[in-house]
Amino acid sequence: MCKVKPNWKAGDKMSITYKYFEGENDLALQYDFWRKITSTLPFAWKPTMSPILFKEQKGFDPRSLCFAYEGDDLIGYMSFTGKGDFVSLGYPWVLSGYEGIQDGLFERVNGFAVSDEYGGKILAQRFREQWKDQILYFEANGFEITNESKLIGKYLSKVESTEDNIEFSWKVSNEFIFEDWRSIMEENDEVNEAQIKMMEEYYSSVDFDFSISFFNEEQMIGVMGVTLREDTSYSEVLSFGILQEFKIHKGKMICVLMNEARSRGAETITFHASDIPEGDIQKELGL
Repeated sequence: MCKVKPNWKAGDKMSITYKYFEGENDLALQYDFWRKITSTLPFAWKPTMSPILFKEQKGFDPRSLCFAYEGDDLIGYMSFTGKGDFVSLGYPWVLSGYEGIQDGLFERVNGFAVSDEYGGKILAQRFREQWKDQILYFEANGFEITNESKLIGKYLSKVESTEDNIEFSWKVSNEFIFEDWRSIMEENDEVNEAQIKMMEEYYSSVDFDFSISFFNEEQMIGVMGVTLREDTSYSEVLSFGILQEFKIHKGKMICVLMNEARSRGAETITFHASDIPEGDIQKELGL
């Protein structure tokens, strides 16, 4: 979701105590609160490292992260990360029953983001389609849906069959190597330099749990990077690349990946539909 800088005037109408970022412990509070408040939301992704990375950047300001307290109890927070005039604006997350303080958080954090002092002009946020309350809140504040991408997935209730006649090998790693993905995408001629730069920045913020590299003898023919949110057993395939001439093996590669995710505790897995547009593979795998 995205909007252009509005005319905004600060106002303080709430009696709740608000505190801006003060130190490292506040990042831990932010991550813990996010996990708690989103644990029942469908397809809630694993927290990214964006807040940690942003804190080390020149553009970071303590006013980009605001907490709300009732007494000593943390009841909500809102934050943003930014680069230049672009701001990735967070949502005012609050405990159930404290929805009345969301505007107070929004006024402080959004207000600073779009102020002349900070200089945010283009603001964006991402949500799952099922997160109706969050979408409605941003729409009520002047945001519009500007882009949509479809997810497909399944419940990992059983081990997927990969059959015996597999014509490739694979290696599992607990890290994701961007250059491996880049080499495959460039050989396929599927990305330009601007897209490569954008994806490199994005993947640097993703806390990957594992990746799988696929090989035909010594040649790398595919790579997939996965996150796994342990508290909800939700996994998401965020990096996906297969050399064009070896996409005949795509279904079996995905089976290998799903078995690995399941062995690590995943109960649900999703993919970007654009990575698996083939209807026959979707049907075969039950996606």
